Amino acid sequence: MTIDAFNRQATQFRRLALQASTAAGADADTAEDVAQETLLRLWQMRDDPRLYNPEGYATVIARHLTLNQLRRKPPLPLDEHQATDLTVPSPLDLMLQREDEQWLRQRIRNLPYTQHAILRLREVEHRSNEEIATILGIQPSSVNTLLARARRQLLKEIQQSRKN
Repeated sequence: MTIDAFNRQATQFRRLALQASTAAGADADTAEDVAQETLLRLWQMRDDPRLYNPEGYATVIARHLTLNQLRRKPPLPLDEHQATDLTVPSPLDLMLQREDEQWLRQRIRNLPYTQHAILRLREVEHRSNEEIATILGIQPSSVNTLLARARRQLLKEIQQSRKN
């Protein structure tokens, strides 16, 4: 087959390869990749005397390439628990998360006012030490000390709750 003859038939080969690939179960991107690979293989076989039916070869090559690609993909899980999307938390996980958040909010509310205010201004509002000191009317050096005390107190309560 000459270069001109191949170029004239390439669109037909590509269309056949796309059809065969999508029929075998490939998505659009995979089918496009398979069609390109099919055209490359047909081009490499263009002088082979056994290539008497290039349309049939295009279809067979595309189907085999698609099946090979599908075999490389990991299998779908058979267990119903594995089949669920891992990014979506279960109702139990949501309930536990809400309970943890409520527990933490309660512990933060129980902190002394200044520690509570500093923790909120730093962690929620992302204020600097100077801004926090100005808002609360304390020394900037005291902000770090009070913030560390608040965090240490929360950590201590978290560790105690895990022991129980």
